[in-house]
Amino acid sequence: MSAPDEYVGKTVANKYRVEVMLGEGGMGKVYKAVQVNLDKPVVLKVLRQALLGDERTVARFQREAKAASRLNHPNSISVLDFGQADDGAMYIAMEYVQGKDLHAVLSREWPLPEARVVRIITQVLSALADAHSAGVVHRDLKPENIMVEQRRNEADFVKVLDFGIAKIVDGTDDEGPALTRAGFVCGTPEYMSPEQARGAKLDHRSDLYAVGVILYQLTSGLLPFDSESAVGFATKHLTEIPVPPTQRRPEAKISPSMERLIMKALAKNPDDRPQTAEEFRSELLAVEKERRAGGSVRSRVGTSAPLLPPVRKVTPVDQQETKVNTNPGGHAHAQHANRSASPWAAKEDTVVSEPRGAGPQPTETATATGTSPNRRAPGEGGSALAFKLATVVLVLLALALAGAYLFQMFNQPKEVFVPPGGQGAEHADDFKGPTWELEVALLNRRPGDALRLASDGDAAWHTGNSEVAIAKYLEAWRADQQPETALKLGELYFQQDRLAEAKGFWSRFQKDRPDSRANSYIDRMMPK
Repeated sequence: MSAPDEYVGKTVANKYRVEVMLGEGGMGKVYKAVQVNLDKPVVLKVLRQALLGDERTVARFQREAKAASRLNHPNSISVLDFGQADDGAMYIAMEYVQGKDLHAVLSREWPLPEARVVRIITQVLSALADAHSAGVVHRDLKPENIMVEQRRNEADFVKVLDFGIAKIVDGTDDEGPALTRAGFVCGTPEYMSPEQARGAKLDHRSDLYAVGVILYQLTSGLLPFDSESAVGFATKHLTEIPVPPTQRRPEAKISPSMERLIMKALAKNPDDRPQTAEEFRSELLAVEKERRAGGSVRSRVGTSAPLLPPVRKVTPVDQQETKVNTNPGGHAHAQHANRSASPWAAKEDTVVSEPRGAGPQPTETATATGTSPNRRAPGEGGSALAFKLATVVLVLLALALAGAYLFQMFNQPKEVFVPPGGQGAEHADDFKGPTWELEVALLNRRPGDALRLASDGDAAWHTGNSEVAIAKYLEAWRADQQPETALKLGELYFQQDRLAEAKGFWSRFQKDRPDSRANSYIDRMMPK
């Protein structure tokens, strides 16, 4: 039996009677409480006592209160109070919202009508417009930070919350110690803008990119990019143009004007996106006006609505704590201890979970002519036999051709550049030319070592240690020249303004992968 929570049942600062813990994260715990003098429900976020001596964490907690207190908009969460309890613990008291977060709405109710998507996102943009005018950039906008409440006279009333890593950009804020180290990336990788993934200076248009990601997800049920790691998401946001949502999910009802706006919001260059939240909101309302006036909407294939396809939640690079449990269904889920379905579970951390299945899909039970599947039409048996024989012949022919090709490929001499002074990997260090021109003889390549070293490099990049990441990627490159390694080395060198190395590795990538979508990004960053 777990020990009772230190605050449940007690009164904090002689003001807030704590009723139940809603969630727990790296920075602290979140409770539902009652404001005693008004008998009013509130949310109380309490910083961990052990972190009170951490100047950077305390500054971040204070900044959350300061950022949210600047906001005075019906679609932004209201901060009611900020202070210290009798035991020295710092707390933030916020309004309590009944409802569910947007990710829960997506998971349970997709597909969403386009009119409903517009109704939700226009409120989000309205809240962002107010925040941006107050000099606050959210930096971690995602469905889990958007509450949707069903009110008596207003469906889908939105509240934007969690300004825990918000940035105040008007120059009047003295943040004290640096809250993010140089080159250190904050946020949730699935929703990061390219400039945020690069660790560059951000403005309000980074939030508008995140809105574009959310719009893509609301309309298609999918994220613009898929990856198994934070670095993978960051790389794709930096280098790949997303596939239009109707190409990935043709059955989804997405109007052409909505798709155009989504792709505009996901532009790599901030100058090509909507320039303000209010402008974005106006364009979204114009999409809905066009739809109501009879604008075409892509037809929907007759399928049942699936659950939201898997959304892999990756730990943000500045996360402090994640705990792993196993659910009864046999899927491993990394969850914060005591995290409930409540949207008020501590948002500083992001859940790491295995993909959730999309559930069974309906199957056809009759042929196109209405014949029972257990009965054959006259003459069907002979046709089926002939078809099967033809299929077997084609398969055998294909296998023969494949065997001949493989025999030729493995028995013809390979053109392999051998470094001067050696015969491959064991003499790679003897090579005196530029590292990106290094080749290793085919028989001396070590793809297993390269994969392990590249993974170590990913982990170092994920934690903001660029120098270690470069060293690991270079070791991986000496073991096996994989184009993806060259792409990552080019990006890291570019971030460090080591342009000769960046150009060398990027040129090598373009040579090995001439058809990659990343090449357009490389050409923009490094004109020839």
